[in-house]
Amino acid sequence: MFYCLFSAQFTLAQDNLSSTTTPFFHDWFASESDEVLRETALSFIAQAADHGLDPHDYHYEQLSALDPQHLPSQQRFNTLLNQGLRELVHDLRIGRWSIDIVDPDWHIEQDIIDPDALLRDALVSGNFNEQLNNIAPTHDTYRQLQLALQRYQHYAKQGGWDNIPPTPTLHVGDVHPHIAYIQQRLAIEDPFFALTHAIPSTHYDPLMAQAIRRFQHRHQLTIDGVIGAKTIRALNISVDDKIAQLRINLERYRWLPRQLDDRFIWINLPQYRLQAFEEERESLSMNVVIGKPNRQTPSFYAEMARMVFNPYWYVPNKLARLDLVPKQQHDPNYFLLNAIRVFEVNNGEKSELDPMFIDWEDYSAHRPFPYLLRQDPGRRNALGQIKFLFDNPWQIYLHDSPSKSLFNDPNRAYSSGCIRVADPVQLANFSLEEHPAYGSVTERIDSEENQGLVLQKKLAIFVVYFTVSVDDNGILFLPDVYHRDQRMVKNLY
Repeated sequence: MFYCLFSAQFTLAQDNLSSTTTPFFHDWFASESDEVLRETALSFIAQAADHGLDPHDYHYEQLSALDPQHLPSQQRFNTLLNQGLRELVHDLRIGRWSIDIVDPDWHIEQDIIDPDALLRDALVSGNFNEQLNNIAPTHDTYRQLQLALQRYQHYAKQGGWDNIPPTPTLHVGDVHPHIAYIQQRLAIEDPFFALTHAIPSTHYDPLMAQAIRRFQHRHQLTIDGVIGAKTIRALNISVDDKIAQLRINLERYRWLPRQLDDRFIWINLPQYRLQAFEEERESLSMNVVIGKPNRQTPSFYAEMARMVFNPYWYVPNKLARLDLVPKQQHDPNYFLLNAIRVFEVNNGEKSELDPMFIDWEDYSAHRPFPYLLRQDPGRRNALGQIKFLFDNPWQIYLHDSPSKSLFNDPNRAYSSGCIRVADPVQLANFSLEEHPAYGSVTERIDSEENQGLVLQKKLAIFVVYFTVSVDDNGILFLPDVYHRDQRMVKNLY
């Protein structure tokens, strides 16, 4: 279970401390004014729990047990407090755990920090408390996750909730004895519903359906008011697992650079969502399709450098073997109907072949594929009408898609790793906002000509993995689509 994660001890990755100065040391008993600083420092360590960290890991219990009036205790106190502060500053600023171990698919570079310098600066600043409180991420999403963590820790102290027994699919108007259990469960997280259903009943009424829809929204489920197996499964996620999920995601937020760009694209994989921000304000938002669980999209940072209108699709060899050749074997006209051309490549020179004269039965997923497949531009092109390019080792890019219906599916993990965007024209307009005299995006598409465009100014892209997020209605618990939360748990035992 997730909650075991945070009772386990994990050795601090010392190579991330990056201190270029002598270790921080302060005598917390040198003068009367140090008493206030000492209390501030102890309070700072106690508040580690608000960030999903354990104050015990920063010597809080040992420090609290020492007698500050006893000289040997003072020496021990100085040693423990200075060490605990250094480690907590590190953990709050860039994360506690080694990313390479706990989430090897996260490839966003951490900030390099000097905890000793940060503590020295805080002490001489004249506002020690404020400087310490600014160590952790200060953006609103992180704060909302902290508040949610406090709320669910309160639920845990109250005993959490019981599992709902196996229940048939329920619709508004149904009567079933388990409805009372579901109402009690909903009332814990939904204050409005708690007021309207103070006395549970066995009748599934319209007000309860509204609460179910709110719950389904918070858990990325189909928002239909039907209580089916997926909704029951989400209702039965334990409070301890939700607490652990919040702690994991608070840690991931600490891995991010402290300063993001003025204009950037943010893609949260478990949310299947792309957002564009300018000066910390959301400029656009759209659904995306991400890689299948067996062809996962990693978390990474890149800079969009160019885009292509009416692109060709050069099919990766592996994808050709696994996906397209079987379709051609099933239907000899598949390549022809989908404008897919076959080339033989010798010494860098391409020569086109007629697919009707190739015995496709000779090729399988387990044999080398000797040809290059290329799909011509057009409405059937797998990349749609625009693709957005940026350097990365996985050859991932953003692109349009002719399969528009997939963007309405609650589970949108269907691609081979690249990210499909629901509204490429809107994204292109945002990306080109600072580009002089580029012409109309729709005019370029309507020309049906394959043409590229280099961005005057590169655009930052963050592809991230957060299974807890926020929207205008509050906290969202998202599916662990790639089981990376589970892997974090396993790697920390």
